[in-house]
Amino acid sequence: MPESYPSLIDCVYCGKSLFTGDKFCSKECKSKSQELKVNYVCNGCGKTFKNWPCMKRKTNYCSIKCYWDSTRTKRKRNCKVCNKIFIATGTQIKHGFGIFCSRKCQHKTYPKKVKKICPQCKKAFLIPPSWNPVRTFCSKKCQDDSMRDYVIMICRNCHKRFDLPRWDLNRGRGTYCSRRCFVSYQGPSLLELKMEKALILSKLNFEREVKFKRFHVDFLLEAYKTAIECDGEYWHLIPKNRERDKRKNILLKSLGYEVLRFTGNELDKLNEEKLSKILLQKIF
Repeated sequence: MPESYPSLIDCVYCGKSLFTGDKFCSKECKSKSQELKVNYVCNGCGKTFKNWPCMKRKTNYCSIKCYWDSTRTKRKRNCKVCNKIFIATGTQIKHGFGIFCSRKCQHKTYPKKVKKICPQCKKAFLIPPSWNPVRTFCSKKCQDDSMRDYVIMICRNCHKRFDLPRWDLNRGRGTYCSRRCFVSYQGPSLLELKMEKALILSKLNFEREVKFKRFHVDFLLEAYKTAIECDGEYWHLIPKNRERDKRKNILLKSLGYEVLRFTGNELDKLNEEKLSKILLQKIF
């Protein structure tokens, strides 16, 4: 008997001839035939893409970019400055834009700035013409400085003259022109100067900055075996310095000296005459 051959069958998906009894030529064709997505043609760029059947519309787009590029109304415009043709969107034209092709051309239409001289720092600065009637100073700092009441002061360290606002002077500042002069100052403090004037008024012989081993005494009255210390609150309230002052008192008392200590608050309340009377009462 003649040998029987299988009949030719076409692939259900791609139409390729088959010699087997299967419906598909490959697993790829079988999986593709089971896909639910269908092909669409983008109305924007003309590209073929796949999407779900329920997403079919009158106009189909492959991406949001194609949608905006296709639905956005565009118009050709001529730049007001360079007359160059450019594309402007309908939204820009609706809101009054789309006049210049670039920011550079836009800036060319701006009016020239007005040059003014700051009355405080004497520096030149430029402002728009619309600001000319209301702008006088180059900055807020110069405006504030022009309204301040300044006092001429002399630095205790470098003896340089400098201007100080009166409200700073009322707060107790103005002794030094800078922080550097304050740190590097090695002379007597204001409290020591007041004490020195009081000792001169009381006609007592004294010595300044006398050394006892590793300690220094502000004022020493050797004839009366008395040491005077002026303790400013800023330094002498620090715990480490308070302990040092106690050790200094013990050393001076062991050497037979009486120690008189005056705080900054006490000296601020007294003038030189009252202070000289108190010194005479305590020493004699």
